[in-house]
Amino acid sequence: MLKELATPFLTHKYLLFQLTQRSIKARYKQSIIGYAWVLINPLAQLLVYTFVFSVIFKFPTNNIPYPVFLFAGLLPWIYMQNVLASATTSLVDNADLIRKVYFPREILIYSVVLSKTVDFVFALSLLFIFMVVYHIPIGLTTLYIIPLFIIQIILMSGLSLFFSTFNLFYRDIQYLVTLLLLLWTYLTPVVYALSLVPEKYISIYKLNPMVGIIEGYRSALFNLAFDTGTICWSLIISVFIFVISYIFFKKSEKVFADIV
Repeated sequence: MLKELATPFLTHKYLLFQLTQRSIKARYKQSIIGYAWVLINPLAQLLVYTFVFSVIFKFPTNNIPYPVFLFAGLLPWIYMQNVLASATTSLVDNADLIRKVYFPREILIYSVVLSKTVDFVFALSLLFIFMVVYHIPIGLTTLYIIPLFIIQIILMSGLSLFFSTFNLFYRDIQYLVTLLLLLWTYLTPVVYALSLVPEKYISIYKLNPMVGIIEGYRSALFNLAFDTGTICWSLIISVFIFVISYIFFKKSEKVFADIV
């Protein structure tokens, strides 16, 4: 299985690169401001959420300026949203390619994840600028973002493989994913602190794998204590989702060309 997993990155790496490049270029083709949308989208959401949740509701943020606190959770969440929204329809969108050429179909999913990763990295640089502006020190704990980022990649890839396969059979799935992401936003500590969740619900709440990932990002960036138990759970459930989804994807792959 490990050899099969590595095939897209070894044997078909050129195709993966080309599809990723095509995805990035196509997204902003004929756009007036082009790649600036990578920053405008999270900034617009940041402004709205900051006004609502720091001016009107005034959520506590452990003495961290709310715009920076919010941005640290908003960026990985937007990253997740963008990947799932695009990956879910990626098999349908590439129907002609699937019918005409043989290649490991998961490359289409991985190319979406990689192209959205470029956006995420650019947006992350803006977060570091915010930290400098608000005089928040950038320490060595920031490096812990890397393993958290890998966990998120595993989770997103697994969910993308699962939803894209189901969407090929049932086109309603793409609309269901949009609804799920909307609901999931409010069940994840993106705009509010984890401390606001009532104690009697916290164990169930932490079953959400994005809780450990987003809280981990904030701990790494703001040098806070890590909830290692929740982060380990995020890793376990992410790997589990990926393995199950990958097996399901590969078993269904043989009929993709007939259905698409």
